[in-house]
Amino acid sequence: MKIISGALSFLIFFGVIPAFSLDLSSLGKEYFIEAGDVISINVFPAEEFSKEVTVQPDGNIEIPLLGSLKAQGMKPEDLQRILTSKFSKYVSNPSITINVRKFSSNRVAVIGEIRMPGYYDYREGMRLLDLVAQAGGPQDYARRKKVRIFRRIKEADEKVSEKVIKADLEAVFSGKMDKNILLTTGDIVYIPRKPYSTAAKWVTDNFIPWATLFTFVITASIVARKN
Repeated sequence: MKIISGALSFLIFFGVIPAFSLDLSSLGKEYFIEAGDVISINVFPAEEFSKEVTVQPDGNIEIPLLGSLKAQGMKPEDLQRILTSKFSKYVSNPSITINVRKFSSNRVAVIGEIRMPGYYDYREGMRLLDLVAQAGGPQDYARRKKVRIFRRIKEADEKVSEKVIKADLEAVFSGKMDKNILLTTGDIVYIPRKPYSTAAKWVTDNFIPWATLFTFVITASIVARKN
């Protein structure tokens, strides 16, 4: 169980607190940013760089000018200090304020080979296919038979255990709806990539389409000559 926790800590989030807004003054020194948090970042005097961002399953946030930054596991005041330092390269004497909101208790996430990865609002009775459909469906190289659902479960003694559920999305697409697993709040669905080599992927993406087009042109030319 500890191995799962260490290796997949960037994949798994869990929250039991309803959605609300927090000011930095009320967070306390022991609050650490988690995946699924929504952070409102205000930049003064350059308000055009202010933004509300969601901490993604990998723990990163996307900030204008600065790009991708690690936020998970940081104290809000530390993140504020880092942002102030980084924005000072572009803005004169920037003043950064952060508000943090929790949405983890009513959200699920899907990552990996999916067209629109990220967090989605959870609704009662939501199943695997519902989430996949909402996220635009799997990518071409998705390993649909090897889907994994990462879930944290609170035990009777208040301890949290981590569980990995195997899912077969290919079977669901084939009509086996008993394989369409019921999701719960906080679930993270991971769709892995097929074990293609880089060379094989290049051939599939580039050579085969052109080879098919070339064959079509040659065939059309031969037909035209005969006519």
